[in-house]
Amino acid sequence: MPGAMLKRLILVLLLFLLAACSRQPDDAALRSDLQTELTQTYGDDLFKIVDLQRKGSAQDSTEPAGQTRRVIYYDIALQVEREVELGGWDQPGVASLVTLLGAGSRGVVGVKSGGNEAGDVIEAHGSAIYRKDGGNWVFVTPPGLTSATVPNYESGVSQPVARQLLGTLNEITQSVVNTGSTAAQRVLQQELQRSVARIDGRLTRMQQGYPLASGPEQGEYAAFARALGQIGREHGVRIAALTTGGSADNIRLLRSGDAVLAIAQADTARLAYEAEGPFESQGQFAQIRALGSLYPEMVHIVVRDDAGLSQIADLKGKKVALGPPGSAIRTTLTAVLEAHGLKAGVDYEVNDLPFAASLPVLNRGGVDATVHIIGVPANVLRDALAEASLKLLPLERDAIQEVVKANPVLIPLSIASGTYPGQRETITIVGMAALLLSTDELTRDEAKRITEVLYQSGNDLLEKGSAQGAQVSIQNARRELSVPLHLGAQEALLDLESIQKHRVAEKQAP
Repeated sequence: MPGAMLKRLILVLLLFLLAACSRQPDDAALRSDLQTELTQTYGDDLFKIVDLQRKGSAQDSTEPAGQTRRVIYYDIALQVEREVELGGWDQPGVASLVTLLGAGSRGVVGVKSGGNEAGDVIEAHGSAIYRKDGGNWVFVTPPGLTSATVPNYESGVSQPVARQLLGTLNEITQSVVNTGSTAAQRVLQQELQRSVARIDGRLTRMQQGYPLASGPEQGEYAAFARALGQIGREHGVRIAALTTGGSADNIRLLRSGDAVLAIAQADTARLAYEAEGPFESQGQFAQIRALGSLYPEMVHIVVRDDAGLSQIADLKGKKVALGPPGSAIRTTLTAVLEAHGLKAGVDYEVNDLPFAASLPVLNRGGVDATVHIIGVPANVLRDALAEASLKLLPLERDAIQEVVKANPVLIPLSIASGTYPGQRETITIVGMAALLLSTDELTRDEAKRITEVLYQSGNDLLEKGSAQGAQVSIQNARRELSVPLHLGAQEALLDLESIQKHRVAEKQAP
């Protein structure tokens, strides 16, 4: 019996050890690793972990051959220790935070447009990948952000009739009819037709929503559009996200009237407004208007993590994926490479693969680099970097100055450290603003209301599934606009800027 008891005891101990191993790394290691990442990215005086609860773990389905990796799921609460604006365009902000925490489908809650104050708590359902190295578990990186789902929209309720105005209109109509003047009746008919069309359009938008041309279903534009739709719904403004092909397609939909709102890069909007590039045959889109700048979209030059590829000049003689021909983006990208002394088709071979499709090809060696302009953090690149050994190349300072001077839409920016897995250095780059667009057919009141909803302080677009949306702020609303600002948006921005100045003055008052 003592022998049998000893065997059972050994078996229990083995099971205990196996359970402990399956649960590795332990909670203390997870907390320590996350705090280290936070400190490295933001310093030691910004975030304090006030709560961390492990929710389970699973084998990493994307683990490379020969590796054993596990995904650890957790809920975390971070206390903000000082006032901070996490929506900055080129500093460690929300993009780095989303990457660091590995935010899942519940996203990150508590990042406020207009900035967070000391004492605020930011909560997240996060995840972290660990790799087994001998007897130890090594922190690798968090996986990507899962976009929020498309909200359902309820039918609206029409506004009450302005009886006094209808009475006045009736008086005018009867007066014209009684005069018998053909010219007066023609004026009345024309104005009534315009008014009826305008009223019908507005009532339709109130009932069914404002169609917003966004982008591919899994893209950053679509995630932002869905997030804005949820924010709008909370404030009585219905915005219905449309799945599209991206910037150029969005502007075509806006021009045809199939969309009332659209998201597009600043250079694409400028080309449409000035009838250049892919829009030359369509004539000037003089009616296009901006409601404001949203967030920066930056040039990404991605290569394999190879010592022989450390600067853009190293791409000479290489194969570079630039995306489909004929796009405004491709024109900008070729100009960026040319500023580094690399001419397309002469100094490097051009590949037409789109960015997302080119990343696995890059990893396999089918191309040597892939280049794109996209918001940060780009989910498709985050996922690729978590699975493959890739890196970003910086732009040379002289080249940045050259392309910015040649294209006023472009601005010097940087991809802050920690924006992408394994990125420990800031990447100097150029970029442009993503714009929310409409036309002058949108009424002044409508444009004002949509702009107010978009830029009001306290929005949490990150919670709704858009990491880029968390970079939207009244401070950057006028930044790098490439088309005229809508008069209604102008009015809204003036009001919001006045409110913000008042709040700042109150804080600074003794």
